[in-house]
Amino acid sequence: MSIGKNPAGYAAILLLSWGGISVWPIEKSWAGNATSPLSVTAVVPPTASVDPVPINNVTYDIPLGTTVSSEITVTASQGSTLVITIGEGSNPAAESTPATPVRRMKSSMGYYLDYELTKDENGTQDFGDTPQTGLTLTGTGSEQTIPFYLRILPNQNVPVGNYIDTVTVTTDY
Repeated sequence: MSIGKNPAGYAAILLLSWGGISVWPIEKSWAGNATSPLSVTAVVPPTASVDPVPINNVTYDIPLGTTVSSEITVTASQGSTLVITIGEGSNPAAESTPATPVRRMKSSMGYYLDYELTKDENGTQDFGDTPQTGLTLTGTGSEQTIPFYLRILPNQNVPVGNYIDTVTVTTDY
């Protein structure tokens, strides 16, 4: 006698008989079973990216001042809370602080042109480098566009030239 498996997954007992071979299918049999829960977990960490649009080649109108808009694109995990801040820049004035930045662009000749970065076009809300002066936002999982404004105040007595500064935009989450 021999035992084998057929394609249907049944064990078969082969019996030799005087007239030939007989095959009888027998279903699988289990002695019992045991169960146990399988815990499956995942952690979705908060993520964020920030991409400010550069502000280049702005023409300064000395008697009127100049205001131009730009934007910061932020992508953050859905439901995450983040704070966007903007640093004091590479050339802050001596009285500058993270909460009250006094930013300055500098010419190649060493002259300074004061400017502000604000959350509103009227310049009433500075965009600073602290949680209180930054912008709090809830992530959506998609790109969000945050407008901000560069304001160069009027009547600054500065020589002709190109002025530049670099500020750091930070997203804390």
